[in-house]
Amino acid sequence: MYATALTGAVGVGAQAMRQEAGWGIAMDLVNQVYNGDFLLAGENYTDFPDGWRRTGGDPYTSWTWTGSPRGPRAVVISHPSGAKAAGIEQGFDVPVQAGDSQRWELQVQLETYPLGVPCYVKIYLGARGVKVFPLCPEEKPQVFTKVFATEVGIGGLRLEIGILGEGDLTIHKVAAFCLYPLRALKLDEKGQIYVRHVESIGQIQKPVPVRMVGPVPIPVEVEATVIGDIRALTPTRDGVRIYSSGGGSLNGTPDGSLQVQLAEHRFRQSLQSLLAQAGPKVSAAQDISSFSVFSFAVTNDGLSAAKVQLEVSPDGGVWAADGAEHEIAPGTLAILTPTYFVRFNRVRFSAQTTTPLRVWFQAQT
Repeated sequence: MYATALTGAVGVGAQAMRQEAGWGIAMDLVNQVYNGDFLLAGENYTDFPDGWRRTGGDPYTSWTWTGSPRGPRAVVISHPSGAKAAGIEQGFDVPVQAGDSQRWELQVQLETYPLGVPCYVKIYLGARGVKVFPLCPEEKPQVFTKVFATEVGIGGLRLEIGILGEGDLTIHKVAAFCLYPLRALKLDEKGQIYVRHVESIGQIQKPVPVRMVGPVPIPVEVEATVIGDIRALTPTRDGVRIYSSGGGSLNGTPDGSLQVQLAEHRFRQSLQSLLAQAGPKVSAAQDISSFSVFSFAVTNDGLSAAKVQLEVSPDGGVWAADGAEHEIAPGTLAILTPTYFVRFNRVRFSAQTTTPLRVWFQAQT
């Protein structure tokens, strides 16, 4: 889990902020967040910006899409109770197309009423977890920026912006810029990377960690300069044996290629069929300390909505909620991933009327 405050700068207009507060940096970079200025309406709905959806909140929370169709536009979250987090998040069909070991700059333009209401930005990195950045906007538009790095294994990222306390949050704009490596990308109308074809795959320039299912021999070319007082070697009479750092010799093929055996993924899965009722219940606790990647998936197989929330514990006895409570409509699936690393995880669930749920736990090392 990462938690670092974003830096902020106050401005009066979008163009002024780009020049004075660093909104859109000096380099000619393209905002990779689809509909980050909230100008486009959804195809099947007109009361909310396309590519974004409501998350969290309670019966007293409201989301309002303000402004004119030609802009500027914003999303206002009125959260009078402040009981739990309420925000907006990117849809799963329009993630930011990020890759391994990249540097990104995130920029959000926010304002709150009253002054200093606690807010947050979450960056969902798929199976790699979540980065969380707390912040406290002012009563006029303010730009917050944060530079962060992606890890190996990232296929994309999604953003969530929300309010934690009692008050109103206005979200004017969301932007993300890839700082390194710089590469011109062509995006389609949904913000996905457009790829025409792949011409070739070059040789490996440096060691990279890879894992595959099953032992697969991979030929590797090794070039090195050997300095020693030995006679000239000939292929028909002599040979060279290579040893690993552990003392064992490396195997080769008859044509002189080196064989490499790759480690396998280890996968674990458990499934529980449960009944959600008016009183809260919990799934079986899972010890996640030995897994590198894991998540919970919950499906609602009934006819009424159910509420689920991820809980974490250091010892399996004392539990705390991790993240917002999610409502699962009948026939839908929810994916739950923790914000914090704590040894034990479980799912807490309830429903106004009895409804069957299936809770999956899937992990791999």
